[in-house]
Amino acid sequence: MRNADKKAIVGLSAGHFMVDWYASVLVPLYPVITAKLGISLSFISTIIAFGHMFSSMLQPIFGYISDKLRHRTFMFWGLVMSSIFIPLTVISHTPQLLALFLIFGMCGNAFYHPQVTCLVNTFSYNNPKLTKYMGVFLGLGTIGYAIGPVCSSMTMQNFGENSLLLFSIPGVLVAILIYFVVPKIPTETLSCANEKFLPVMKEILSSKVILGLVLIAVVKSGVSISFGTYMPFILEKNGFSLSQIGLIVTLFFTVSGFATMLSSKIEEKIGGANVIRLSFFSILPLTLLFLFLMDKTPLLAAILFIITGFFILLSVSVTLVAAQKIMSKNKGVISGVMQGFSWGLGALFLAPMGVIGEHFGVEKILIIMSCIAFLTGLFGISKELKKVFNENC
Repeated sequence: MRNADKKAIVGLSAGHFMVDWYASVLVPLYPVITAKLGISLSFISTIIAFGHMFSSMLQPIFGYISDKLRHRTFMFWGLVMSSIFIPLTVISHTPQLLALFLIFGMCGNAFYHPQVTCLVNTFSYNNPKLTKYMGVFLGLGTIGYAIGPVCSSMTMQNFGENSLLLFSIPGVLVAILIYFVVPKIPTETLSCANEKFLPVMKEILSSKVILGLVLIAVVKSGVSISFGTYMPFILEKNGFSLSQIGLIVTLFFTVSGFATMLSSKIEEKIGGANVIRLSFFSILPLTLLFLFLMDKTPLLAAILFIITGFFILLSVSVTLVAAQKIMSKNKGVISGVMQGFSWGLGALFLAPMGVIGEHFGVEKILIIMSCIAFLTGLFGISKELKKVFNENC
């Protein structure tokens, strides 16, 4: 593998760290923004939900366009948009500006992911270590997402909201860096010009193997989002302070990031399908043990929660690389489906789970989502999917 290609993958991974860092820096600041603008929780929740859904659901379309571009347009401007508009959100003086900045910032995230995830594959040139490179790429994004809330809350607490405008600088600098270290996209890797978006999506939806991989990605996303959203309520109820909760959630996502980095090593030893099974089968027993120990030994329970994060995202790079191999001519589209669209569908779990939590307790949400993960591991590996991982049926 050429040094130039290695530098490209390092640059793309650094950009992924930054764009996902911007995706989470606002999380601890929403109460402050809400109070400053005098808006309701339902109003800001609607803006956030719309931004996430808009960002996630459009990623397959952006991926389709990027498959046909030799230019690194989405790679550069996606990171620049996130770098500029997310920090501006904090100093918004009207709800309209808040909505505008937030949606533009999230659109930057949607621009970046499909093209760049595709380029990691492209510049690996079918290298046997592709899953390893993809794991590092995805893991750095998760770690960036994990530490974003800590950085923004500490900066705002110590230096005020205007200091967050400085957050634009590292993102813009990294965008310029990757523009120079990532080569122009090889023409032979571009999708055929006569392929339309709807036929490509029809091909994806008509493939049992792809649908199986998408199902796995959706459930993975739903479990990760649900645990990250509702676990703080359980921790708070059991006496953990705000700073302790923030640290625990940060460690949860950080460990998830390391899991994606190590998944290729684990796949080499046990196979891709077994990585998926290990990922989904481990969540239910760990969750039940966590809930059992929370009243007795809260610290040990918190440690178990952090460990659970490792298994939730363990199979991410394995399933993504498998999907890219199947849809080799439309890697941008399938990357958008597996990463963005699936994340958006996974977020839909929050609505019914919120109702269940309100009536039956937040603990029930974790149990239900863990059971869904267990059933996915049990029935989600079809015979066709086993063939993708070169396993005996």
